Amino acid sequence: MRHEPDGARSSPSFQRESDILVNWKTIATVTVCMLMLGAGYWYHLISSFESDLGTNNSIQMEDNPMSLSNASDDHLLSISFDQGDDDLGWTHTSIVLVDENREYACTLSGQSSIEQQDGKVQSRLNSDGQTFTIMVDATSEANFTKLSLVNMQESGDENFSLRFSKTDIFLSENLSWIALDNVEFDEVTEIPDGTFSNDTSERLEWYDYDFSTHRVMPKDQVYLIEEGQTIYKLQFLNYYNEADESRHVTLIVSHLSGEPIPALNDPNLIQSSPCIIVDDDNVWYHNETIELHENGFDICSTNCTLEVQINYESRRVKGSSQIALS
Repeated sequence: MRHEPDGARSSPSFQRESDILVNWKTIATVTVCMLMLGAGYWYHLISSFESDLGTNNSIQMEDNPMSLSNASDDHLLSISFDQGDDDLGWTHTSIVLVDENREYACTLSGQSSIEQQDGKVQSRLNSDGQTFTIMVDATSEANFTKLSLVNMQESGDENFSLRFSKTDIFLSENLSWIALDNVEFDEVTEIPDGTFSNDTSERLEWYDYDFSTHRVMPKDQVYLIEEGQTIYKLQFLNYYNEADESRHVTLIVSHLSGEPIPALNDPNLIQSSPCIIVDDDNVWYHNETIELHENGFDICSTNCTLEVQINYESRRVKGSSQIALS
């Protein structure tokens, strides 16, 4: 019988095969590690995502001593910021007082919206008394949710201004529009130079997609929409609700020119606000103290505790939320 000499298994060809196998194992190990690191980093981006909406300001509240009475015009409390340097526009801000029995919306104008029940469109008049924050449930893939700007409410098949499904938003065919890029909502106070488009066949290009966090991010733009004799200004704020569920579009809308918004005169949507904000302009400056007064309604006549809910760009403002009045 012929025997292989000692060391035959250490031949150059065998050694090369062994080295290749080791190299492949090393490459596979490194690849798996890189994929795990990439997945971990991707998960970190998603889990640590923070929206640009809202403010880092923090509020503090002060009771107005000896002001409570059976009258309906009491100075209830004062609010200021104990930290933060953001100036909050009233177009993006809402203030609601809550006791055990009901809610009291506070506005500059003395008008507030009536709390709505179930529906795919929920609208609220902001504290400036002119701008609506609207949340649209766009979760259905089979049917569009339709919004009427005239009524600031959900609309039927015919009389709508915009229709929503997932990220798809279309304008009604009887509207004209223009999109203004890189502008702030409050900065748009007149109709700029430019041509309004009558083309409503294509969906609005209102968002960008962030691949790093897999989130829909509204573009920094304001739409001007002409419907009838009124021109509205509109801005998309968010694609996610408070529970961070997608397909819930938040936008703000207000009058720009032409006839006033009919919704502001709708008794089924608008009511006299029981609480009024005392301020001289449309901005709550970071170094400014505002006052909340009763507005023809006796909210608190003796000792009481109120929860103060302040939202800016649909995000709760940090700070103390309850105050005991005496």
